[in-house]
Amino acid sequence: MRHFSSVQGCTAFCGRGLVRADDGGVIVWGSLWRSAPPSHDGRIEWVDAGKGLAIALVVLFHSARWFAGVAGDVSGWLWINDLLATMRMPLFFTLAGLFAAKWATVPLAQLWNAKLRLFVWVFLLWELLGLGPYLIGQAAHGIEINPRREIFDTAISPLIPRFELWFIWALALFFLLNRALRAVPTAVTLSTAALVSVIGFTGILPLPSPSWTGVCKYYVFFLIGMTWRRALFAYAARSGWILRSLVFVSWAAAAWAVTVFDLSGLPGLYPALACLGVLAGIAISQVLQRSAWLVGLGSRTLPVYLAHTPIVILLAAAVALVADHTVVRTAAPVLPAAAALAAIGLSLGLYRISRRTFLRFLFDPPPRLLVAHPAGPTSAAR
Repeated sequence: MRHFSSVQGCTAFCGRGLVRADDGGVIVWGSLWRSAPPSHDGRIEWVDAGKGLAIALVVLFHSARWFAGVAGDVSGWLWINDLLATMRMPLFFTLAGLFAAKWATVPLAQLWNAKLRLFVWVFLLWELLGLGPYLIGQAAHGIEINPRREIFDTAISPLIPRFELWFIWALALFFLLNRALRAVPTAVTLSTAALVSVIGFTGILPLPSPSWTGVCKYYVFFLIGMTWRRALFAYAARSGWILRSLVFVSWAAAAWAVTVFDLSGLPGLYPALACLGVLAGIAISQVLQRSAWLVGLGSRTLPVYLAHTPIVILLAAAVALVADHTVVRTAAPVLPAAAALAAIGLSLGLYRISRRTFLRFLFDPPPRLLVAHPAGPTSAAR
């Protein structure tokens, strides 16, 4: 349980006419950003609904993992999480990449101020803040704590992330990779990332942690969101309910078969299914955008991602103290879902409080970390 990871699958999604190249064959990333669909408030509701869905599934995944073994039988939720794996993180990374193109060409100082500064700050801060709850969770699961090992793991966490913060670490790395590879033709970048993803899902890569494995699996998803955004927006805007239903049912049936018959080890199958899971997630988001709560959650995924794990761990540890009680045993099947909802609500509550108090530093890096840069965007909202 040292490295809980919600990393599950993806490979490349194919299409054409989505990017423009200059005479040298170099992708003009900025043109993709300028082609974004108009939105009256700067946000796109189905995208936020999709992000809300993804973060809710991530919280549920972590909740089920931490409640397993402390309060009755939660195997049903573990199975459901396996079923949802080909949508959860693939959708999250694809949506994160939709608005990333413009950051591939800005000066490094500007990228630092707008994106990397935030990622680095919250990653390092919450690695430390999460250590106490993590140790409590380890104790609740009867796992012996090695102080020297914990200190060492914390010290090297910028290289090998602990806990569930690997997603933040991966995003920072992906933005840097995009900038470093901006002169490489998109076909080369996508095909290479797709190959790495397929290999990553075979489990044969000798990598030191699930966070590194997640980077290998999911960079291609981030690229898909960034370079194929026009196709994804067109699919979201023009697909009718028949096509959306067909895509969703196809994904659900295939995900069920892969989970039940344990076919995830077949090379290329799991990543391909994850691509279908992205399309299914977008289809669902078209319906879920009617939910103001989910859209609102999708616009505030960062504080939920950062704060939910310590909250879930503490809730699981509290339940472990009374695990033998009949009421707890009876309620065990609903505890992961209930804890997930509680963690989302408490995370958003903490975020709201932080905006009005000295706790603002929990989610915002201090201004002193800003560096001088040419005029340009500084907001990390997109």
